Amino acid sequence: MVIINPRRQTISQELVEAYKLLSPATLGHILDTGMESYIQPLWKPIKLVGQAITVQTYPQMTSAIAAAKDVAQPGDVLVINRAQDNRHAYIGEISALRFIEAEIGGLVTDGPACDQRAIRDMKFPVFSNGTVAMTGKASGHGKDWGAVNVPVTVGGVIVHPGDMIFGDDDGVLVVSPDKATEFLAFVQEKESWEAWVRTRIGEGWTISQCYLEKPDPMVKMASKL
Repeated sequence: MVIINPRRQTISQELVEAYKLLSPATLGHILDTGMESYIQPLWKPIKLVGQAITVQTYPQMTSAIAAAKDVAQPGDVLVINRAQDNRHAYIGEISALRFIEAEIGGLVTDGPACDQRAIRDMKFPVFSNGTVAMTGKASGHGKDWGAVNVPVTVGGVIVHPGDMIFGDDDGVLVVSPDKATEFLAFVQEKESWEAWVRTRIGEGWTISQCYLEKPDPMVKMASKL
């Protein structure tokens, strides 16, 4: 049996588009909800921002992933807990094509992937725990098991349905809708400041001169945390 909970809109498209111009590592200055380093992009350069559709699966069983695809809306990100199955891939070339057809924004899983080259060529964003040459089975031993839109743990982080998934070449950050809204202005200001610093350094300034002229926005933010 696959338990399917309804999708609830939590992230606006405007917020998604704003974060697509920014870096997860900048927001990572103030959040501790970054996935562990074994969750790696399948190809680079990569950027992934979207609302999480969470999926709990069981070893060799992929039926919950198919159910999640039907629940997801365009741009959503499937976040899949693989129940410690590191031998079977649950994303490959054909499944990626299905996800693209459904306008899924990307996929994050603590299990492995396969067909790395094909997925890279089609530019479908995938973060996974490496690659393997063996695939998962449609429904295990004739049974459907799993859940959609329940809290899952992936990469050492609890992901709730509707969280914002924010990933690039460095890894994946999980952001609650409230924090995504609250900290957007800080991330924009911080990256604008960093661009200003790079320009000044190119003109011959030192880092110390930059800090004296215009303090790092992190100083002000740190006093609020």
